[in-house]
Amino acid sequence: SHSLKSVLFQWETMIFVIFIIINIININLSSNYLNFNNMMNNMVVFMDKALMVFTTMMVLLLGEIDISIASIMCLSGCCTGVAFEAGLPIVPAMMVGLLVGAACGFFNGILLVAFPDLNSTIVTLGNQILFRGIAYMILEDKPITSISSKMSFLAWSKVAGIPLILIVFFVETLIFAFVIHRTKFGRSLYAIGSNAKASRFSGIKTNQIKVLVFTLSGLCAGFAGLFLISKLGSARASIAKGYEMEVIAMLGGVSTAGGKGKVLGAVLGVFSIGFLRYGLGIVNVSSQILMIIIGALLVVAVAIPNLKEVISESASGR
Repeated sequence: SHSLKSVLFQWETMIFVIFIIINIININLSSNYLNFNNMMNNMVVFMDKALMVFTTMMVLLLGEIDISIASIMCLSGCCTGVAFEAGLPIVPAMMVGLLVGAACGFFNGILLVAFPDLNSTIVTLGNQILFRGIAYMILEDKPITSISSKMSFLAWSKVAGIPLILIVFFVETLIFAFVIHRTKFGRSLYAIGSNAKASRFSGIKTNQIKVLVFTLSGLCAGFAGLFLISKLGSARASIAKGYEMEVIAMLGGVSTAGGKGKVLGAVLGVFSIGFLRYGLGIVNVSSQILMIIIGALLVVAVAIPNLKEVISESASGR
């Protein structure tokens, strides 16, 4: 019974139950919910956030947080648009966007290593404002729409009826599941998040790992930015506002204190929030109510890993 209780209290089990409940409610709300084409088109709607989930998970495993990812998305998208307008072909222009994303993430990591007493919330909040400000400086309020015809393939291409970007996400899932759960590097993330000082003394290169993880976070945010401008058909400085909180809400079960979380929980979180939005969108629930629901889910996502510890401690205390 003890092992059954431990399985039932796992976040992955809880989110799977939530996922099933969301789908049952949505099926009852609308007969169009299970339409294959509708469902596949909906996948494109939330993949921009999903592409950043695993690198954000790595940041959280370290016991850090990166709330500048939405601004990195925006800046990468804007720089891609500007590079294309300046005459670069679309692929090199996209490479510019990816480089900008990686450079922003590297800047976050270097600051945190150079000033170890600074909190990552404060550093990435400051840089969130900085990166967004640069995007506004570059574009002001003018959108770049010339990229739409050249970049639409990224968001709207399909392979056998399945969006290309969904296939990219599943490949990304396999890669990160292997890296996080099956490599020495992945084990180092858990070790640093559980006890950074002990990890340093045991020979783990904590500073290099931190810089690398933040750089990867920036790179994935850059790629998500390319996907977003491809989906919207334009680059503008106001895109992706508030995305960082939705990404963190998808990561329920990954402890914000560090050292805890699984890729499976992140994947279930992505599809639970994505399908919740899709189902409520079909029945025309207002965006304000959606924001309230996602805000509540964010609180639950942050609370559940800690709630589990409280319950298990009180049970063992008894």
